[in-house]
Amino acid sequence: VAALRSLLDDAKRNERDNTAARALLDTHFRSFDRLATAFAVFDSTQRLAHYNEAYVDLWRLDADWLRTRPRDGEILDRLRQARRLEERAEYRAWKQEWLSAYGTDKQIEDRWHLPDGSMLHVIADANSEGGVTYLYENVTEHIALESRYNALSQVQRETLDTLREGVAVFGSDGRLRLYNSAFAAIWCLTPKLLDAEPHVDEVTAWCSLLYDAPEEWERTRSAVTAIVA
Repeated sequence: VAALRSLLDDAKRNERDNTAARALLDTHFRSFDRLATAFAVFDSTQRLAHYNEAYVDLWRLDADWLRTRPRDGEILDRLRQARRLEERAEYRAWKQEWLSAYGTDKQIEDRWHLPDGSMLHVIADANSEGGVTYLYENVTEHIALESRYNALSQVQRETLDTLREGVAVFGSDGRLRLYNSAFAAIWCLTPKLLDAEPHVDEVTAWCSLLYDAPEEWERTRSAVTAIVA
C-alpha cells in the first residue's frame, strides 16, 4: 500500500508538467488495474478522476456511471442506498468527516465493516492540489488470522496458569511471548513488564537480581537466542 501511494503521488506531480507527463500518468494508472488494492483519485472539485478495476469490482458500481465522473459524496450515497456500506445512525456526520479531507493536508483512515462480512482498511489522503486519493485494502483475512491467534494465545496462557512451575516462552527473536502467573510470582515481575514482550536479555537481568548466577543466565540467553526461525 505504501508503494502504491508513492506511485500515485509521483503520478499526480507529473500530471502538472506536460503532455508527455500525461501519457506517463495514463500508463501508471493502466498498470494499477492489475493491483488487488482498490484505489480512487478525486480532484479538487471532489469529482472522480481516476480509479482501477479493483475499485469497480469492490463496489460493483456501473462503469458507465463512473465515467460521468460523479462526486465523492454521490458515490458514498449510492453505496449506502445499495446497502454496500455499514449502516450508520449518523451517516451524514460520518460522510462529512470523510469529505473534510479536501483542501487540507490531512490523512484520514479507518476500518470499514461491510454488510457482506468483509473488512476494509480505508485511507483518504489529501494532496496539495486539493484532491483526495482513496486506498481500500481488504484486511478480512488478516483480521481473522489475528483473532484466531489471539484466541489460541489466550488458551495457551490459561493452560500455563494451571501449572505450579514457572514457565516462560520466548520467540525466535528472543522476545517473551507467553508466561504464566507462577513465573511472574517466582521472579517478582509485574504483568506490565512481561506483557511488553521484553527480550531475554532484559528478563534474565531482572531475574539475576534474585538469583546471582551469571553463568546460568548466560546459558539461558544462549539457548534462547540460538533458536533459528
